[in-house]
Amino acid sequence: MSTDTMSLGSETIVGSIENQNDPSQRIEIKYVQGENVFVTHGIYTNFAEKEISIPGHLVVMDFQLMGAIVSEILEKLSQARDRETTFEYAPQLQVLDKLYSLEDGGEYMMLKEVISQ
Repeated sequence: MSTDTMSLGSETIVGSIENQNDPSQRIEIKYVQGENVFVTHGIYTNFAEKEISIPGHLVVMDFQLMGAIVSEILEKLSQARDRETTFEYAPQLQVLDKLYSLEDGGEYMMLKEVISQ
C-alpha cells in the first residue's frame, strides 16, 4: 500500500492498493474528514461491488488494519473474478486476530468491530 497524500476538498487520498497480478486493478483509500471515515474508491469500478467504509477510530488504533482488511477483500474479489464465480461480501471477516462485520449501509459496506462478550 502506498501512502501518497492528495487532497480532494474534504476527501484526502491516503493510500492505494494494486493487484500484483493486474496493476490496472487499483483501489484508492480516501479519508472523508466531515464523516471521520476511510472509504475505498475503485472496488465498484473494477468489480461492480460496493465500496468499503471504515470508521476513523478503527484506523487510528491501527493504520495497518485498513490496508489488511482491504487487501483481504480484494484478494477474494480477484479470486471470484478469476474463477468466474459470484462474489458476495462475507458478513464477518477476521483480520489481524480481530473479528469484524460488514453490513450493507446503502452506498457502502460498513465495517464494524465485533466485540466478544
